[in-house]
Amino acid sequence: AQGQPAEAEKLIALATRVARPNPNLLVNLGKARAALGKTAAALSSYRSALNLDPLYADALEARSELLFGEGRFDEALADIDELIRIRPAEMRPYLKASSMMNDLGRFREALRLCDRAIAAFNPPPVELLVMIAVTHERLSELDAAVHWAESALKLSPHNGNALRVWAKAQRRIAKRNPELLRKVEERLKSVDVEKMSVAEARVVYSELANVCDELGEVDAAFDYFRMQNEKTLEFVEQAGPATEDFLKEVERLIEAFGSGNGLDYKPLPAPSPGKMRSAPVFLVGFPRSGTTLLDQILDAHPDTQVAEELPLLKSMKTAVDAFPAAYPQSLTHLSEKQRSDLRRLYADEVTQRGFDIANKIFVDKMPLNLVHVGLINRVFPDAKIILALRHPADVVLSCFMQDFVPNGAMVNFLTLEGTARLYDRVMTLWRRYREILPLNVVEVRYENLIRDLRSEVEPVLDFLGLPWNEAQADPAAHALARGTIRTPSYAQVTQPIYSSAADRWRRYEKHLAPVLPLLEKHIEYFGYTL
Repeated sequence: AQGQPAEAEKLIALATRVARPNPNLLVNLGKARAALGKTAAALSSYRSALNLDPLYADALEARSELLFGEGRFDEALADIDELIRIRPAEMRPYLKASSMMNDLGRFREALRLCDRAIAAFNPPPVELLVMIAVTHERLSELDAAVHWAESALKLSPHNGNALRVWAKAQRRIAKRNPELLRKVEERLKSVDVEKMSVAEARVVYSELANVCDELGEVDAAFDYFRMQNEKTLEFVEQAGPATEDFLKEVERLIEAFGSGNGLDYKPLPAPSPGKMRSAPVFLVGFPRSGTTLLDQILDAHPDTQVAEELPLLKSMKTAVDAFPAAYPQSLTHLSEKQRSDLRRLYADEVTQRGFDIANKIFVDKMPLNLVHVGLINRVFPDAKIILALRHPADVVLSCFMQDFVPNGAMVNFLTLEGTARLYDRVMTLWRRYREILPLNVVEVRYENLIRDLRSEVEPVLDFLGLPWNEAQADPAAHALARGTIRTPSYAQVTQPIYSSAADRWRRYEKHLAPVLPLLEKHIEYFGYTL
């Protein structure tokens, strides 16, 4: 409870030795091990608990969370299904499963599960109504989202999550309609935020910030974005990831790939693609650089398939981390067998997730895989890399404004200074990679993409050896048909391309002034201006 999992593991392990084994002890041991990153040992503890009591709900729930975090989604959902079976009178498993399905972009499945819950619970609880509203909003079914959110608000007028989905759907309906936006603003301001939990207050501030931004009230918007992030920081400090961990890894890679570091990166022969039609394509860039829009454009081509922000490199990186030399130094000593094993590990991971890598060009879209381009290049020297670019000031502002799930990287976006610092270090690393590695790269600029989509995309298609396809001209239609946009940009890419986000930073220039000196060298390097 005090955040000391190593000490907890020792004490609980001792308890299991001196006392009779019981499922509760084993689940707590598993949780301590999971907190320490000991995934295999944690799963073993949960398995032991379930061997003692196959219907032990806490074990199923804890294991499902760990499996989900490891990307083993079907196994995680199977545990939650079992939890629903043995606890049919409890709402929590239904909500857990629906939330997981939404995270996976499986929105229709989530709605079907919610229908089952509606039939099982009369009257339905507020949390279920909010979940249904959220799912409809993710599907851009905005009238339905408003209906279900209002149903929830009738039961709980100051429910933060219900207010958020109501405001978000209304804001999307009222786009560029000041009168309707004012009504949304008034309702949100009528809420007593002080009586809300940290998580609920955070989402109300987030929606107020977005409404003020759309109304052109720049100072008020910036203040609300700051309050949104301050509330998120409170939440993170209670239970979230460390702010510095991701940054430390970036710094370590910058140092390792610096001059005189001893890394021998002579060009390697291109390997056989094995199970894959061709070497994988990696779509990278700093978050909020237009990667989701480009993802939709590429996925609309009948000869490509895009994986949308899945941790596909994780198993490969974990394997490299386990080599005797530390990553990234271990990359210089890879044998051909090790490289072949790593490529097979990656292909297996992709195949298990249902992608047709034998017949389609596979695009792995994970923006911050940019940090691991050294690993990508060593294992896949023939990999093609698409770099998404946008004016650095716009990127930093957009990351600061976005209400991200605060993982190890995104937690840096909770302050403007932290966002600019992370951008500086990540793009410094990218520039280092460009200097010393034989990368096969094409750049796509967001500003050009929204101005003349086809002219900016055709060089990318030439790079991939593909012709233009007319389906790519309407990414919003593809996004709506796809129906599984999992990134924070889902609301933007399901509407026609618009230009209002370009040069947005200029409206906030006085607020950005303290961090512009840190960005200036990157603005110049990438050919932008102040």
